[in-house]
Amino acid sequence: MAKAGVALGIGCAVLLGACQSFLNYLSLEAAFKPPPANKVAMQGTLRLWAGDMNFHISPPEDPKEIRRSLREALELISKSGLDFVYLTPKIRARFFENPEEFERIRGSWLMVQQTLSSLTEPHPLLMMGAQYFDERNGSVSLLNIDIPKILTEVSRDELKTSPAAFLNLVALRGGILILNQPLATPLPVPVDTALRYASRDHSWRPMTRPGGEYPKDIIAANNIYDGMQAYSIPVSVWRDQYVLENPTKSLSDVESRLAQESVRRQRRLVAMGGSDSRGGIIRATMFIAAPERTPEALRRAILHGRVCVRSPSPCGVRVYVDDQGGTAFGVGDALVAEHTVQFRWGEDESGDLYRNGERLGTFEGTTTQAASRGECSIYQLYLNNGYSGPIYVNCPFAANVRP
Repeated sequence: MAKAGVALGIGCAVLLGACQSFLNYLSLEAAFKPPPANKVAMQGTLRLWAGDMNFHISPPEDPKEIRRSLREALELISKSGLDFVYLTPKIRARFFENPEEFERIRGSWLMVQQTLSSLTEPHPLLMMGAQYFDERNGSVSLLNIDIPKILTEVSRDELKTSPAAFLNLVALRGGILILNQPLATPLPVPVDTALRYASRDHSWRPMTRPGGEYPKDIIAANNIYDGMQAYSIPVSVWRDQYVLENPTKSLSDVESRLAQESVRRQRRLVAMGGSDSRGGIIRATMFIAAPERTPEALRRAILHGRVCVRSPSPCGVRVYVDDQGGTAFGVGDALVAEHTVQFRWGEDESGDLYRNGERLGTFEGTTTQAASRGECSIYQLYLNNGYSGPIYVNCPFAANVRP
């Protein structure tokens, strides 16, 4: 889209505050349109499911920040053609310090859960989570967790005494914690959208400003998180594409950082994609390989790293060990190789292979890489505008998948 039109749209939003439909149009037009997930052949009983991991709704979120009713949101989802959607309304960090907010969250989340369970028409699998938000320090998505149930297991007084207890309990009960937009630091731009995706610091501060003093709940999240949001549609559009003129800048940076942090922390980490939708946009941003479309099957697949972000194509990669042929491995798998690992994907398709966050080069459908039993290598394939989940080679820690 012409830069003049973009400037007009941004200026319209800033000066008039009444051009949300035009901004939605710009986002929809600029956001990447992934190919169908069902075109990617998977192994065994696995099937590739397409969905969105970061969708906002009101109630329970503040209606001033959401440009649609709950009914309109559900209608948008039902027409999306997606297989699953994680609903992630915002929870302000340390909400338990305020008794009214504590009760509002418990009651509002329960109400929406009951609404979702009463739906009878066919629709994507809808799962209720939350976005734990701290304006000064960053935010983390909480997935596959029952917030009202968590809040019956611990009192408000206990949370006030131990602020890290809430997030620790989320992890203990099987919830997945994903750092949102972890490297989205502010850029100097003259104008921006209402939510300031380019000029505001949306990053995870313990990562972009290490060494500082942070609240105990933020420290807890930084210690136990399961992954990072590598692809956010508004960050990709309004920060990367319109300002940096590189729509995959944040995606590539986070994917590389993810691999580096996995090696450093000696544990599995997974990338996530989300629309961060508050208006009329919804799109497949995350692809999960699981045998069935259930909350538990998707949860296990995410923790295993059987995912692709932004495009489903890299999930079709096959990996072979030491020229043995036969047994093929895929995204999320942990392999042991003595001499070589061979990667294969679609014939005549150019893909970039990364090792421990560093790009090895561009290859046409296949490449063979040297392996050493004493050296951990985390590979990621960039293909058709998206990244594969991690493939672990000779990484002992990868044998452990969090329950």
